[in-house]
Amino acid sequence: MAKMLAAIPAKNPEDVKMVAAALKSAGTKFEKVYLDWAQPYGRFKAKGLWAKVPADPDAMTEVLERHLLASTRKARFKPQTAAELDPTPMQYLIKGVAPAQGLLVIYGPSGSAKSFLSIAAAAAIGEGSSFFGYAATPAPVLYVGLEGEAGVRGRVLAWERHHGRPMPDNVRFSLEPFQLTDAQDVADLAEICPPGCAVIIDTLNRAAPGLDENSSKDMGRVIDGAKTLQRKVAGLVILVAHSGKDSTRGLRGHSSLFAALDAAMLVSRGDGGARKWKLDKAKDGKDGEEHGFRLTVVELGTDADGDPVSSCVIEPDRGATRQHSRPQRGNRQLAFPALENAARSHGILNDRGAFVCVTLADWYAEFFRISTADNKEAKRKAFARAREDLAADGHIEVDNDMYRFAGLNASATHAVIASILAGQRTGGGT
Repeated sequence: MAKMLAAIPAKNPEDVKMVAAALKSAGTKFEKVYLDWAQPYGRFKAKGLWAKVPADPDAMTEVLERHLLASTRKARFKPQTAAELDPTPMQYLIKGVAPAQGLLVIYGPSGSAKSFLSIAAAAAIGEGSSFFGYAATPAPVLYVGLEGEAGVRGRVLAWERHHGRPMPDNVRFSLEPFQLTDAQDVADLAEICPPGCAVIIDTLNRAAPGLDENSSKDMGRVIDGAKTLQRKVAGLVILVAHSGKDSTRGLRGHSSLFAALDAAMLVSRGDGGARKWKLDKAKDGKDGEEHGFRLTVVELGTDADGDPVSSCVIEPDRGATRQHSRPQRGNRQLAFPALENAARSHGILNDRGAFVCVTLADWYAEFFRISTADNKEAKRKAFARAREDLAADGHIEVDNDMYRFAGLNASATHAVIASILAGQRTGGGT
């Protein structure tokens, strides 16, 4: 009896009443046992309950079952100390821009080149190459093209011809109709995606036909579908969408979509065809930075009537938006002059005598020479951090471990370096 009572705290009046009823049914000899157990509740109040309640032999079973179930139930929430929190930094597919997991929107008005920018992002993620100076981590990509197979095919072919290489093999395309609000469509699409996949849906409007985008209820269905797809692929879902009639007022449709995003890229077109994109939202990054680009026409051949067929690719417009400046903090302050020194000593010129790049090996050797870190491993880690930060901040561009400067003054910097290198190689000076 003592073991059974030990499992029941004498605090709740209903529990005390039911224990009294159960023990009373066994006889008055258990009154003392009951009163000793009920001391935390109050001996006087417990004695009053004993006098009032009728005997009930089943009452003890009910109380015991309830308390035993509560004692074995696993707590749903587990608070953590600051030291117990996961120290892993946020993971990105495009560092500082596109998280490895979450929801991202690329949006802008018609004609702003959202789809061309999306193709460029897909290729950068697929092969792990630089995207406007931001380092990318290789990952599988599924591009869901819902606005015409011919247009998608043309953009891909233009990218391949312009860059002189095929689209990465882990970038795949789905051109069948798809609806984000159809649970079966979402499940079927997720089934063909490798874990960690980036799914690009072009466009959101075509993936949610017939819905009122200004309705919170309908937009909620779109958000639920996108989040379900994201959870199933354990990766990133990128939605290509339109801005409102006034692009300065943000993403078209109900505001709940923007609130649900982990990141957003706003694409715009100015006078004379100048285009740019900016990071309009970043939960754990730096938003507001702008990046200019231009569309370059690529001839693809002729059609059945002999008329020329073409498409476009995007190219960063380094002079449009970003100011090239010397970084002033941490290891970047050391790595940047090391890059300048390496470029002036070991830079590569093209046939026209223009500066092209400097190799990673030459840059690292110069950083290693001037670094004051304690040992080789410390220098290696410091260089790796600085190199990633310089690329993410737009100070440098990288292509296959070949580095060059980026930003508004990059052309002037490249010209000075080319002059120095030419003077060295002809025995002259500048």
